[in-house]
Amino acid sequence: MLHSTTFAIPCIKTNSLDILDRYKKEYITLSQALESRERLSKSLNNCREPEFLKVAFEGYLSLLPELGKVLEKFQDNSKTNIQYQWQSTLSSSGKFFSDSFFAFEVAMALTAYATLKLCLAEQNFVSEEEQEINQVSRYLCEAAGIFEYLQDNILPECIIQASIPTPPDIHPNAAAFMNRLALGLAQEKVIHKAQLRCSSEMTLLKLCNAAVQMFTQALAKVSSIQGCEPVTSTILKFAEFHLLLSKAMSCFYLGKVSDMKMEHGLKVACLRYCCEILQKQQIQKLLGKFSFTKLTCSQRALSIEAYQLYQLYQKQNSTVYHEREPDWSTIVYESERLLVKSIPFMLLDNSRTTISQRLQNLRIQEPKEQAVSREKPHSIETQREEDKRKSKNSRNRRVFELCTE
Repeated sequence: MLHSTTFAIPCIKTNSLDILDRYKKEYITLSQALESRERLSKSLNNCREPEFLKVAFEGYLSLLPELGKVLEKFQDNSKTNIQYQWQSTLSSSGKFFSDSFFAFEVAMALTAYATLKLCLAEQNFVSEEEQEINQVSRYLCEAAGIFEYLQDNILPECIIQASIPTPPDIHPNAAAFMNRLALGLAQEKVIHKAQLRCSSEMTLLKLCNAAVQMFTQALAKVSSIQGCEPVTSTILKFAEFHLLLSKAMSCFYLGKVSDMKMEHGLKVACLRYCCEILQKQQIQKLLGKFSFTKLTCSQRALSIEAYQLYQLYQKQNSTVYHEREPDWSTIVYESERLLVKSIPFMLLDNSRTTISQRLQNLRIQEPKEQAVSREKPHSIETQREEDKRKSKNSRNRRVFELCTE
């Protein structure tokens, strides 16, 4: 369950590109980008509605590829450094981070845009309407796609050039963490829709196992985030809560499947473990970290139903079947069934060049030009020597042919 305090959309400073104002007349694209970024900054700082922010973000992101072209020309003709300033999305410090390379601007803007998708998903996350459930799932998969694009194309470039201190927003493993978290939340909506459609316990079990897998992978990525500010504990606890809840649901449906298979000892063990998870002091502490509404009710309803089933199954086994409860570590889980995936995201300019290629050109252009300038005088001399050698070889060949005749 998303909550407004869990994912906060960051702010940006309006004067971070003022240094380029004198190029407005020369580059129309730059003028539009500056105006669009200023509009986005004011919208963020004034906490406008998510739908309004979405329009502002999309207006600025559509200009980023062309802006990269302009900055290439700007860096060729100027030695002035541009400072991009953003507030971190994933850090709890609340301070602004700044850097002078364009990949930082792209990474921070896309991270904030993906966070906005999560906030849009929050609005109808608890809805029972299938159409709204589908829309929430789409927002979450779109966010996952943006984080995947960042991880594969933009953030490796940022890590190379980033200065200290570094926000977690530009760390590839942080993007991988957010990607798995968004997919896990989207899988929860698939489970919710399957419950509304009264799907079989086996289907629900496989769906729950896939959600457990996603949240487990997300938390595993956090331990690999090094060399930057730590990810805020609120998001980590949020992911941990959903992992525990998914595990409890998985145990619940595994118990019901075991009942159908007449595995009476196993069904008692599953329901016992489900109740233990839902009544853990750990999950109760996590509940206190968020302002839950329907999720709290769902967790309580699951806890009540699991406890009632546990008592029934235990009574049946103790009076009729007398099967031994297996050790939990020896239980084999059913295969998972992941029904969500990242929606691909790409930033392209008019020439169909990806912005990641543009960023690489920005970084390697200056060293490459220096190397060419060093090699240029030698290339002329080398060409002359090569021409002389070819001419000499040609004369020797003609002499040899005459002598042969």
